[in-house]
Amino acid sequence: MPTPAPPPRLKLTFRLGAISNWLVTVGGIIAPVEFGRLTAPMMAPPNYPFLIRLWSGMAFMFGFMFWEISRDPISKRALIKYSWIEKCVTGTSVTIAFITGNVPLVFFLFVCFTDWLWVPLFAYHDHRVRTLVAQPAVVPSLETAAPAGR
Repeated sequence: MPTPAPPPRLKLTFRLGAISNWLVTVGGIIAPVEFGRLTAPMMAPPNYPFLIRLWSGMAFMFGFMFWEISRDPISKRALIKYSWIEKCVTGTSVTIAFITGNVPLVFFLFVCFTDWLWVPLFAYHDHRVRTLVAQPAVVPSLETAAPAGR
């Protein structure tokens, strides 16, 4: 059975997601205290910079997963669900922190663009690929095929 073609724009979506993750997290890996000041300037400097480095490193690694998905989305389809789950974990954590007054609005808005924006895009492509792969292949039966030589 031939492999179905991935939905249009799927590869581009995951490549942009990878690039976004890499750009947003590299600062937290290299200089976590300065990254904290940049993303939440009205907050005190982080007491535990290694946590920023750890979170940034994990998100940086997920960028590689997004890139891997973009290279062959059909065969890597099992990974697609982890893309929107990863974004939901960070988005939910920061949203709860914002609601409870632990992070400022600017940081919450930052995460809206770096995480919440991607959830519906990744979830949509997850659904599309699963639906596409689940469709049975159209193979003419012997009864409906035209007889040879007529």
